[in-house]
Amino acid sequence: MHPHAEGALIGDLYDAALGHRPWDDVGPDLVRLVGGRTLLLSVHSPLGEAVDLVTTLGMAADDLQQYSAYYAQHDIWAQSAMRQGLFGQPLTGDQLVDSHTFERSLFYNEFLRPKVNIHHVAGSLMALDSGDFSVIGIHRPRDGAAYDPADIQALGRVLPHLQRALEVRQKLQHPAAPDRSLLAAFDWLSLGVVLLGATGKLIHANASGSAILAQGDGLMRSVAGLRAARGDDDKRLQALLAGARQTTLNGVGVHGAGGHLSVSRPSGKRAYAVTVAPMGRSVGTGRDSPAVLVFIADPDATPAIDPVALEQLFDFTPAEARLVLALVSGVPLPAFSHQTGLSYNTVRTLLARAMTRTETNSQLQLVRLVLGALAGFATSRPPQQGTT
Repeated sequence: MHPHAEGALIGDLYDAALGHRPWDDVGPDLVRLVGGRTLLLSVHSPLGEAVDLVTTLGMAADDLQQYSAYYAQHDIWAQSAMRQGLFGQPLTGDQLVDSHTFERSLFYNEFLRPKVNIHHVAGSLMALDSGDFSVIGIHRPRDGAAYDPADIQALGRVLPHLQRALEVRQKLQHPAAPDRSLLAAFDWLSLGVVLLGATGKLIHANASGSAILAQGDGLMRSVAGLRAARGDDDKRLQALLAGARQTTLNGVGVHGAGGHLSVSRPSGKRAYAVTVAPMGRSVGTGRDSPAVLVFIADPDATPAIDPVALEQLFDFTPAEARLVLALVSGVPLPAFSHQTGLSYNTVRTLLARAMTRTETNSQLQLVRLVLGALAGFATSRPPQQGTT
């Protein structure tokens, strides 16, 4: 792939992460990057509970459903990379599994060969900051040529940007926001979000981000943009910001894929976890256009839970949402019945309806599901706009 096209692909990855274009539009360019035929890009829970298919190409819907439901747990390429700790590296299937073991595997004989005609792969296993991991596989059939070093090097140049884009996608993938415009979506996050322009100027912060900066406890707003209080933290932060700005403006640079750092706090509270990412190409390239996206997670933050968020997330009725909120807060059913004046039978009916809506089988499972869904997101209604 020509360097200009490679740079455009990098920009498109961040645009897809921000919802400016469908991921399915990016898939063909990922395949062209290494001259493949089919693509599977997925995100997996470390507990094996779910497979999130980000984008695919050249694979039938039935085959994808079977992969998600069963064959993902037998993916011998991904298992080998996981076992060897080969995260973030561009690899071929031959580097992961010898041909004898591969051709005798269940994954190959029941899925790859008869269903999707896949034999060669160029791919990677990426650890995401959420604790999930992502798998990308770009494939060729058995009668196709094996991947060569140039193909793997091309994939390696794009991988850091793909990983960061997937992390941004996970942070913004939340159904509670009624308005999916970018700034409105940011205001639903309990994470602090700061947007910096092409010159480094701070041009927007969501409600949580504004509150963090107003404290001045480790991170602060300055005339130049965003600074960290401690010198070594600030040096790392500025390097990440500068690289991300260049990627947004030019669409190139493996070292401009942003990254993660901990920022210590003079108060002695636990450090902020900061993620820096480029913004993509659809946001413009002017001095006042967003160029860098910064997420700030405060491990000591304890946002209040709003029942409206539960209604929007799970389609609960207001009564069901109030009950689930009570359960999440540790209030047992009899106490909730006494507090609300509802009969115990009515409360049990509300619980049964809430479990039906969430397809859970017990009160404990319901509470775990709700807490997991709310993790990382503001659950009180946000203001109409963030602070600029």
